[in-house]
Amino acid sequence: MWPFKKQQDSSPYAEGPDRLELALGNRDWPAVRDILTASDPERLMFRLRWLSHHQGLEEWIPDVVRAEPDATLPRLVYGARAISWAWEARGNGGSETVGQDQWKIWFDRLKLAENCLDKVVDRAPDCAEAWHYLVILGRARQLPLAEQWRRFDRLIAIDPTHFYGHEQMLENLMPKWSGSTEAMFDFARTRAAACPGTDIPLLVAKAHLEHRRSAGGAGYLRRNEVAGEIYAAAHNSFWHDDYQRSRATPQVWNHFAYGLTMGRYYREACAVYDLIGDDFVRTAPWNSTERFLELRDRARDRADDLI
Repeated sequence: MWPFKKQQDSSPYAEGPDRLELALGNRDWPAVRDILTASDPERLMFRLRWLSHHQGLEEWIPDVVRAEPDATLPRLVYGARAISWAWEARGNGGSETVGQDQWKIWFDRLKLAENCLDKVVDRAPDCAEAWHYLVILGRARQLPLAEQWRRFDRLIAIDPTHFYGHEQMLENLMPKWSGSTEAMFDFARTRAAACPGTDIPLLVAKAHLEHRRSAGGAGYLRRNEVAGEIYAAAHNSFWHDDYQRSRATPQVWNHFAYGLTMGRYYREACAVYDLIGDDFVRTAPWNSTERFLELRDRARDRADDLI
């Protein structure tokens, strides 16, 4: 049962992966190609992200690349998959947990992804998704920061509010990836200010959620200046008059609901929980159903106390 149930096609945010999943399972490239080419830019962004985690795709997509040497879409798909495939070999632990054999596989697959995506942007320099994945590779391959910025700047010149590209550049600038707290917050605040009424101000909340790990945990999020900035970011995002709901909207709601609850903006958090309802709960940032229910109930109880 809810809240982590699969979305249904009747939902305005449903990705409807069933058709794509069936086509991938059947190794039916013409069907996959038709689904992807019929996608608007936002849907393509989400579908490629989902597709990149499809295990087994790497076994047959090289045959498509060889069969269609001049086509960019097979290389884009292969590049996106190769990045996730590399992470599968590396694992999600710290670098100290990665063995020498894993490192070799990791770098070989990242190089494969880079080669695919370089050929895409050579032939289609305005392919936003290729630049999005090249931003990820900038971090994974530990490229100079100037090169990471070049890739991100190319992306936003094509699509100024590309959601995943912004998320990935924020990740690149985090201290855990050899960035810094200052660079992370400067990027989040600058891009949020440049993109009011979009999903991008979520970066401010995500930067605070990341920084809390080294700045006092939950107590950090209760600081007036921190909670106030998250509240202001929510108003600059989905509460903005110009905001239009997107496929990222449930993710935006979930993160702001968490931040507002932890910041003791209980009434405001309750309004967001009402938007989330039963259908739009996401795993992040809660990590478990129990944590979501605990914080939702806390917000509702505390909001009642304020009446």
